[in-house]
Amino acid sequence: MGRKFYGVVFPFILGIGFVLSITPSSKAQKPQSSEGLDQTAKILDKIEEYNPLKQPPQKSKPLEELDQKKTTIVTDKNDDTLGQIEQYNQLDRPPEVPPPLERVNSVNQLSDVLPTDWAYSALQGLAERYGCLLAAPNSTFGGNRAISRYEFAANLNECLEVIQSLIEEFGEGYISQEDLAKSQRLQADFAVEIADTKSRLNALETRTDILEANQFSTTTLLKGQVVMALYDAFGNDGEDGATVSADDSQLGFGHALTFNFDTSFTGKDFLRTRIRAGDLPGVNTGTAMTFLNSGSPPNDIARLTEVYYIFPLNNEMSLYIGAAGLDFDLMAPALNPKLISGSIGSLALYPAYNPTIYIQVGGAGLGYSYQINDNFRLDLAYLGGGPGGGTGRVNDPNEGGGIFNGTNSAYAQLTVSPTLDFDFSFAYVRAYYTADLVNVAGFTGSQNAQRPFGRVPTSADHFGFQTSYRWAPFTISGWVGYSNAEAEAGEREGDEADIWHWAVTVAIDDLVFENGMLGLSVGQQPKVTDIDNGEDDPDTSIQFQIFYSYRISNNIDITSGFFLETQPEHNDKNDPILVFVTRSVWRF
Repeated sequence: MGRKFYGVVFPFILGIGFVLSITPSSKAQKPQSSEGLDQTAKILDKIEEYNPLKQPPQKSKPLEELDQKKTTIVTDKNDDTLGQIEQYNQLDRPPEVPPPLERVNSVNQLSDVLPTDWAYSALQGLAERYGCLLAAPNSTFGGNRAISRYEFAANLNECLEVIQSLIEEFGEGYISQEDLAKSQRLQADFAVEIADTKSRLNALETRTDILEANQFSTTTLLKGQVVMALYDAFGNDGEDGATVSADDSQLGFGHALTFNFDTSFTGKDFLRTRIRAGDLPGVNTGTAMTFLNSGSPPNDIARLTEVYYIFPLNNEMSLYIGAAGLDFDLMAPALNPKLISGSIGSLALYPAYNPTIYIQVGGAGLGYSYQINDNFRLDLAYLGGGPGGGTGRVNDPNEGGGIFNGTNSAYAQLTVSPTLDFDFSFAYVRAYYTADLVNVAGFTGSQNAQRPFGRVPTSADHFGFQTSYRWAPFTISGWVGYSNAEAEAGEREGDEADIWHWAVTVAIDDLVFENGMLGLSVGQQPKVTDIDNGEDDPDTSIQFQIFYSYRISNNIDITSGFFLETQPEHNDKNDPILVFVTRSVWRF
């Protein structure tokens, strides 16, 4: 026991220590005279006079005079799925490069140039007589801002090419010697910049050709995530008649890999294909009450776990179609925004969200979301497959399989948002489980709550009330759930069971360190309080959790903490189980 205790606590302290240590163009029109060319040269001289490279450096303003805005790092949130597409490849982007200049054929195309401007006639000549005026793609000229040498070289080169074409067409006599001398002087002064601009354009064209030839897809973005977790549990064997224990659990180090192929054909729709692999089984205690909020298929076997498509019917309605992994929590808001994530949220599975509503049957089927107005939202779904989003026998055409005769659930949730910071919802699920897929409590709670009548076909009516309130930096969430299960076959056909559970979660942002979050939770996992011709769960177990999550960068998070199950399986003969977890996540 002593060596096991140190073997658990040392990695946990190491994880906490690591968290703290890291804070810290078209042809030009023919001119009517040479006056416009002389005016062009004057404008170029004026631009050269105000070249920012020849101006003395400006003194920087004191920091207190600037409008400083707090910069925060983007966090994992279960936002609107279509909005997620817009966030891809935005992290760690290099400083913005000014857009390339485009030729303007008329000064009236420029939204920020008026006839009353002192340089209007000169710009009109450059654009309409010579066709060598360049401006930004957004139809603005920016006459009052500083010009870079690259921009000046590009404008100069454009006008020199026009002059060259005029000389070739009309001869040298068409241009005055004075104008030619000015243009030659400007060409000589900016020869390096003009050559560099041409070289940059050629390099850009080459890179564009390479990217177009080797791009992954014009419609699909690839994102990945790697999870590594160090975990262990300890507790005594308990009294005589104990059913579970953490005494045999060893220090484990698991991993999971996720690839998401996110596709959009119109910019508003969303197709996700997910592949997962890894080996992150969690602690060895013999009870679902200690399941972790991050896992993977075992033995490093890659599996296709999600295939679903979302498209809007209009601005208020969206339709979901899934062939695998389409769960209700992907449609309806679970109202536990801070702890739901398996990357930066709860370490334990139960405090992530209401399990009898959102960890029910999923996989294949249809969903519908209707944002009635700013205060009301309705979500409906019918899904077949298996608990937790498994495909089950939804593709099996034989008796007991298929989307209607196999394990399935019908969902409905009304979400009410009286204010921007306060939400609550009422949810109802009607579920049917085949004998091999009975899991009434959604992978949480006691074994009695998961299979109240054993491995026989079972139906259940699940009711849930969820709520969340945000009062910066606090986010307080919670739920109450009730299930009524009924045996559909066997000797106990018609028997019923009542199952209750509840939880409260608290998250405090930027506590101790910026980009850090302290998470707390307390709750009673699903418990059978009344059952026909069977035994209720004799006692009541309460789960307590505390963890700290720190975002190192936009791509790396580390979370460390523990949770305690006071009477596992709701049986006081089982000694408390304490689980330590340090989890790191890398996104790419």
